[in-house]
Amino acid sequence: MRTLFIESALALRQSYWFWPSVLTALALVAGFTLPIVDVRLGTGWMDAVGFLRPMQVDGARGILTTLASAVLGVAGVSFSITMVAVTFASGNYGPRLIGNFMRDRTNQVVLGIFLATFVYCIAVLSTIHAESGVDDDIIAAFVPQISILVAMMLTLASVGALIVYIHHVPESINIMNLVAKIGAELEAAVVATALAQAKRDEDAAEPDIAPWHTHSAAIGDSAASIASGRTGYIQWVDLDTLTAKAREAKGQVVLVRTPGDFVVEGETIMTARPASHFDEACREALGRAVTFGTNRTELQDVLFLSDELVEVLERALSPGVNDPNTAMLCLDWLRAGLSAFARQGETADVSPLSAVLYTRVSFETMLARSLSQMRQYIAADRNVTVHAIAMLADLADDVHGAKRLQAIDHEAETLAMSAQERLDESAARQDVETALANYRARRERRLAGITAPTTP
Repeated sequence: MRTLFIESALALRQSYWFWPSVLTALALVAGFTLPIVDVRLGTGWMDAVGFLRPMQVDGARGILTTLASAVLGVAGVSFSITMVAVTFASGNYGPRLIGNFMRDRTNQVVLGIFLATFVYCIAVLSTIHAESGVDDDIIAAFVPQISILVAMMLTLASVGALIVYIHHVPESINIMNLVAKIGAELEAAVVATALAQAKRDEDAAEPDIAPWHTHSAAIGDSAASIASGRTGYIQWVDLDTLTAKAREAKGQVVLVRTPGDFVVEGETIMTARPASHFDEACREALGRAVTFGTNRTELQDVLFLSDELVEVLERALSPGVNDPNTAMLCLDWLRAGLSAFARQGETADVSPLSAVLYTRVSFETMLARSLSQMRQYIAADRNVTVHAIAMLADLADDVHGAKRLQAIDHEAETLAMSAQERLDESAARQDVETALANYRARRERRLAGITAPTTP
């Protein structure tokens, strides 16, 4: 049930129709409910308001028809602008960034306000009727005065939403804002991942699976394989459920696939050992603890966000774009995420006696994965190479631990060597050599405990 809820939440989060549908449904309910209030109150309350006069049938119909037509037209134009922005972002920044625009709450709410106003006006319009007679019965004219005032207020809200929308669309496709948003999400995801790992380590301080390790009859027992029930990307793994089931069976679950991996139906995603401790029902429950989807998400896949920055950088340095400033911007925000990793301390491996064994993303993993994908693009540009080496020097100042510093040293040396091979101008190669020398000097000063300002 929890996995189904997570899967539904992910689908709603990436859908563009959820908030417009909710606001439209509310407007429909209000459009048929407020006229009932008008029937109860009548028009006597308007006598106390000097500037209000009861509206007649023709005037009310004209106003509501005009408002509905105008708002629907603006909604169509706004939707077209959104599609243009999405197409532009997909072509220039990468197709994987479409999800950022689809999840944009401002666009969804603005479109929802337009559609809700249109539906409300149509609903109220259907309740207005002139005086008529059927046989000897006379049906009095009815104009819902309060409902019409609410329609006017909704129209004013639509005008405000249009102003917000016009301001928001260019802001959302501004590459500086887009990269900054991804970088901020990367920082937040790194911190959340570290806190979740710390909590799990605290909860697993006293492992509950020691019995099967020491039980002589279970030591040689084989492991049971749990296969994927779907084809797609692993989006979320319910570690709490896996832990509970493993402890209940006095066994251990080993994840051989992690969030972000693509699996095919029938492929092994985890094993449970010893096999004799896990019956068929338990194995099915373990399989249901994994959520699949058609794309990667940042929910448990922190590398997805760093990969997005890599994709933007690669496109920025492609021959058709050639935008080194955007590439340097991506490097700065990547450093923000890596620095957040560094501030969380060393990433501890899962204890071998834990109920669930899985691979954790470390600082070294994110650094090596990002730089290895970027290197061939960065090394071909003198400015970006020099900036990347300076970025690594800044990162080294924030990092503690010999293993992490060695990883940064390796990336700086490898990038400089690659640039020496790819750059044609001798002056550019000399600049890279100077940047590497500055990097080494900063590292030596840090080892000596000396803090000095960086060279612009």
